[in-house]
Amino acid sequence: MSELTWEHLRDLDCGAVRSLGDSWQSYTEQQLVHPERLRADVVGGHLSVEHYESDTAATVRDQIDMTADRYEDDLSDYARTRVATTLFEAADALEKEQAELEELVPLIEAHGMAIEGDRHEYDVNLSGDLHRAILTLDPPQWLCDRCGVRKPDGFWDWDTLKVLFDGADLYGTAVGLAGQYQDWLRAVMSRAHDADDEAAAALTAMSEHPGELPPELGAAYDDLVDDYREALSQEVADEARAIAEGASDLSPEQVNQWWEGLSEAEREALAEEHPEWVGPVDGIPAAARDTANRALLDDRIGGLDSRIADKERALAGMDPGSDAYERAKEELDGLETDRRELSDLRGEITDRDGGPGTHGETGQPYHLLGFDTEGSGKAIVAIGDPDTADNVNAYVPGTGGGLAGSGAGLLDRARTMASDAQFYRPDEQTATVLWMGYDAPDDLIEATDDRWAREGAENLERFTRGVRATAEGEPANLTLTGHSYGSTAVGAAASGQGVEADNLVFVGSPGVGVDTASALGVDEGGVWASTNDEDMIQYAPVHGNAPVNEDFGAGTFTSDSPREASSPWRFWEGATENHGSYWDTDESATGPNTASRQNQAYIVTGQEAMVR
Repeated sequence: MSELTWEHLRDLDCGAVRSLGDSWQSYTEQQLVHPERLRADVVGGHLSVEHYESDTAATVRDQIDMTADRYEDDLSDYARTRVATTLFEAADALEKEQAELEELVPLIEAHGMAIEGDRHEYDVNLSGDLHRAILTLDPPQWLCDRCGVRKPDGFWDWDTLKVLFDGADLYGTAVGLAGQYQDWLRAVMSRAHDADDEAAAALTAMSEHPGELPPELGAAYDDLVDDYREALSQEVADEARAIAEGASDLSPEQVNQWWEGLSEAEREALAEEHPEWVGPVDGIPAAARDTANRALLDDRIGGLDSRIADKERALAGMDPGSDAYERAKEELDGLETDRRELSDLRGEITDRDGGPGTHGETGQPYHLLGFDTEGSGKAIVAIGDPDTADNVNAYVPGTGGGLAGSGAGLLDRARTMASDAQFYRPDEQTATVLWMGYDAPDDLIEATDDRWAREGAENLERFTRGVRATAEGEPANLTLTGHSYGSTAVGAAASGQGVEADNLVFVGSPGVGVDTASALGVDEGGVWASTNDEDMIQYAPVHGNAPVNEDFGAGTFTSDSPREASSPWRFWEGATENHGSYWDTDESATGPNTASRQNQAYIVTGQEAMVR
């Protein structure tokens, strides 16, 4: 675990870390001269066909050429992709947190507070001087201003009596501000520790598991060449499997460099022979993931068909009244549910001819970036190509979200967002992603527990880094839109490991796990929130300060409340129904929620939301 303290972070020379990465890249460039010389001076010169034309000479040339290739691959993999990139990523991440710390610490000190406690559980407390100032009725001016009282001129000043009665407010206000600074500090240090630990783990893994050396030259050249070619193919497969199964220490950025370093034939072979190692991996381009995931989806549905048929045959021979029959029937129901949900998902993203489908209103192709039937099920579907888009909006649903909803309802909301983005910013391409990449709570009771959000935080963090890594050209303006418990999941990722996002939008939020926007690690002005007047969620802020509250510090925008109760006696229906009304369209029974949709589209496309 990282030993980094806030003082270490404050004093860290991130430029020196970045310079070390530059040195490794420079080393790579210097060393790559040698294999080039082998090819030019030896294979293409001294041992060229012009001078030596025989089977033995051809084999030697082949061996030297492959040795040079392997040398280049190892240099790129270790010196550039792993060592240099790890150092660059660490420097960037720590520098970002350092900038926040440089903003925060002076605020703490200026308000008479002190940082105390262990580096993993920092506390921000009132200093002794601030305590004494409040006790002696000499509170600092900033505290009087926050409490709305005039600073007393002396002990017998008329306003002193008011301050005496407001003593609890003075303390409460000071302690409340200290709590906000504490949340901010802990979030900054948590992300800094994660960056430090990740870099240390990557560098340690490289030292403990160095790459294999090329085969030694020997007498049996034909055998050596055949073995080398086979070993190279197996090496790529082993790397792909380790990355997909989480056994690799590569970040999404490093995965992307690894993928781009493969030959076109190797990439195609991996996607065709092992789509399960390509489709779900952040850092691999969306087009390749879509191809692999569609093949995987077809295979999964075909496999379920076979298992369902086997189970039905087994049931036919069982006693309908036996426990074994009931268990088998329950298993069959589960298989049929999985099959139906996967088939629905395939139908939503496939055209009538069985090819990749497109969104009707925008004409954008669907990209299947991941799916799973475990738990409530997962699905990640992009409308448009996140790799080439100017803007990317990832919609994170909340309670009840899962594979079943991805086949229609949740995807319909994503379609609405895609249409709105194109309507309000037709001159730019916006990719809209339904990100159901975590196991969401099934009901309101489960939704009071933040563990679902915490468990999904790493997946969401890796997704955002993957979007950055695979971008062609300038990175897209990336927004995470969390609805209901989905906002809690976004908050857990942003305040914990940190997300690579420009904007966070919290819609109908029960709280995001922190009490202030500053604890989310997003640039000022990038946090937005809205809850309509009839949304029941406003009465259940179970995961911290509601982000629409003024003291949270987010920008807020208006959302309509288009749904009404069926009768005055069922008044609660409006509060319940309006929790899901933020993307209502003209086709909805209740009409459009124009205000919410327009404001969201403006934020997603890099325009200012209309605060009204």
